[in-house]
This record gives sequence, structure tokens and C-alpha cells, in this order.
Amino acid sequence: MTDLNNAVWQNEPGWLQKKRQLASILMERFPQQTGQEQWLKAWSSQTKVVDRGTNLVSHDGDYVVQPLSKAVNEYSEMLQENLMEKAISWQDGQLNAAHLARIDGGQFVYVPDDVVLNDPIVIAPTMPGTNPHNVIIVGAHSRVVIDETAQFNNPGAVYAGTELLVGTEAQVTYRQFNRFVGRRARQAVHCYQAQGSWVKLRYGQGSATDVTTSLYSFLDGRQTRWTAKVALRVPAGAHQECRPILDGYGVETVGRLQVWGQADTPADLQLAHLTTGSGEPLNIAQHQERLTLNEDLSTRLPAGSWLKNKFTDA
Repeated sequence: MTDLNNAVWQNEPGWLQKKRQLASILMERFPQQTGQEQWLKAWSSQTKVVDRGTNLVSHDGDYVVQPLSKAVNEYSEMLQENLMEKAISWQDGQLNAAHLARIDGGQFVYVPDDVVLNDPIVIAPTMPGTNPHNVIIVGAHSRVVIDETAQFNNPGAVYAGTELLVGTEAQVTYRQFNRFVGRRARQAVHCYQAQGSWVKLRYGQGSATDVTTSLYSFLDGRQTRWTAKVALRVPAGAHQECRPILDGYGVETVGRLQVWGQADTPADLQLAHLTTGSGEPLNIAQHQERLTLNEDLSTRLPAGSWLKNKFTDA
């Protein structure tokens, strides 16, 4: 029998230990990902952090929120099927596989079918590790708003992953404004959307470090929508990249992206155009607006919007 020696948390289920071990063994067979050596080299010399973080949310009622380290046991079957399988695939590249092997914190959110929440689910943890990860599962026909404003305090290289798995005809507004303090960070916000679902993404980033943002969704079926508004501020001396990709198919399935980018020079902020990963003929469109650091980003953002409020507060 294979020795299970890849556990990060106490009482980690066998399936997760095996999955971590497979990721470690097989990662070199997968494609290299852009810039991966900056993370892999840093992790090889960093001490493992097993503290799961502070200000983690726990809620058990019409919806569930748990620390991921707890949910892998209590919602074992659901996470065994979905953790890094449909949205952020651990087999897509070496960096993703290394991330799975090292996931050391994060939140699990589960909203069952036919739930309508009037108030946002708010996630605002402080995370000390290098590989925090959120798994958010929203059932069919549900309506929910989720706000994430996490603080990542690891001084090295951080890969923060968020997976949104959205059921048929569900609507999810996901708003994220996370802060990194280390040398470099990768923030992935990836979705899998069933037929007729709608993800409204609001994403802001203004950390004074080097940040790569990966935005992705697979739009699986007709009348599936992904609409994103993204605001990126690059402080002097920092660097950011944003890579948005959509995949999928279906009649009346669309993707829309609006980006406001603020930086000293164009080289400080690399904005890739919204594209399809597989070449499918999706109905996609993007609008970009660039500003210098002498301009006020908050005045360009929609009045009263969540993003405007976050950048005004910052």
C-alpha cells in the first residue's frame, strides 16, 4: 500500500493525503506554467506553515461555511469530487499540482439548491500560509452574494486559489479585494458554471507586491453568463499581470469583462485580452481603461459600486 506521508493538517482524510501525494509524484509530467519557478523555488526553501489562519468563518444553517481543514472531513465526498477538479485543475500544470500538495488553509462554502440569501456571506480571514484555497459550491437556482477581503501575511511567495462551482440557473455575485504582503502572489479565481447560471465577478487588487491574477470560467451550456468588473492598482515599484480566459459553449452564452488598470508605466501592468482557452466560438467582449498613478482610480469606477468603495477606503 502507498505510504500516506503528504498530510498537511492533523486528521486529514486518506483521500486528500493520496491526492496530495499524486500531485507531488506526477507534477513533472504536466506542462510548465508561466513564471512557476518564482513560486516553486521559494517554497523549496520555506518552512511549512500549518496554522490555518484567524478570523475563519463557521456557519451551519441555511448555508454552510467552514475552515477547509474541517470541511475535508465533514464534507469529504463533496470535496473529494470537486477540490481542484473542475475550476482550478491540479493536472493543468506543475504550479497547480504543487499548490494542491501544499494547500494549508482556506474556507469552504456550501449553499444548497433553491436558497436565496438577502445578506452577503462575508469571508475576511488572516492567513499565514503559502497556499490558501477556497472552495465555494452554490446549488441550482440559488441566489447569493459572497464578499472576500482576506489578508495574506506570508512574507514569501503565495498562491491563493478560489474555486466557484455554480449550479444550474444559480446567480452568484462574488466580490474579492485581498491583500498580499509577501514578495509575490498568484491569485486564481476560477469558476465552473452549469447551464443558465450567472457569475457576477467584482475583483480588486492593489497590493504593493508583484501579483499575477488568473481569471477563468467554464460556461457549460446555454444562457450561461460571466460578467466581470476588475480594478487593478499597481503601486510604484510593484508589478501586476492579469490573464482572463473563458471556455465553454451554448446558445446565448456570453462573457463580458471591464478592466480599469492604474500603473506608472504600461510595463508595470500587463493586461492580457479576454480569450478562449480551447478556441470555442464564445460570445465574449472586453473593455480596458488605463490610468496613471497621478489619476484618481476611484473616480473612474461606477458610483456607489463595491469596488469604488474599496479603493476609496484604501
